[in-house]
Amino acid sequence: MYGHESGVSSLTELELRLLRSAKPYLQVRGNESHTENAIEFAVRLLGIYGGDRAVVVPALILHDIGWSRVSAEVMARSFCRHPDMKSLKLHEDESVRIAAAILGDVEFDTGRTGEILEIIGGHDTRAEALSLNDKIVKDADRLTRYGKGFLFLTTYFSIPQWFLKLGLKKQIDAWFFLDASREIAREELKRH
Repeated sequence: MYGHESGVSSLTELELRLLRSAKPYLQVRGNESHTENAIEFAVRLLGIYGGDRAVVVPALILHDIGWSRVSAEVMARSFCRHPDMKSLKLHEDESVRIAAAILGDVEFDTGRTGEILEIIGGHDTRAEALSLNDKIVKDADRLTRYGKGFLFLTTYFSIPQWFLKLGLKKQIDAWFFLDASREIAREELKRH
């Protein structure tokens, strides 16, 4: 776990149950640490903007569990400079299927389940955000690329760290929905 105390260490009992249920599906692509890091960023953004934690945190816990059902070939096509949108959509669709089952198993609030699944179903492929909750999820997911854990990408893509940082820096203004997310991204690049 990286960064700020306010993230995973402050999860509610229900959020911890969701995380435990999701954990077997998070054992690919470094998704367990990615998810924990995204939650930490989301908690920071929730503190600034508000939003519904009971939607945002579960959506982040479950957003990438579908990678566990995607072949290595499809995964590779999605994890590059110009990702294949069909591959990204496949993992979103699988994440929605698995998330619906997990949310049912833990008897999660059915009034929020629809919004959570809708956010998960377009967290990478939908260009526009549906709500403040969706903006926080999208931004927190992207902020992980700027955090301590992003450096593994230099090995994955065989590129120098400075080059990756330059590319990420260029994305900040276009990529994030929230001003605080842009500020956090800049802070994280300086720190790492």
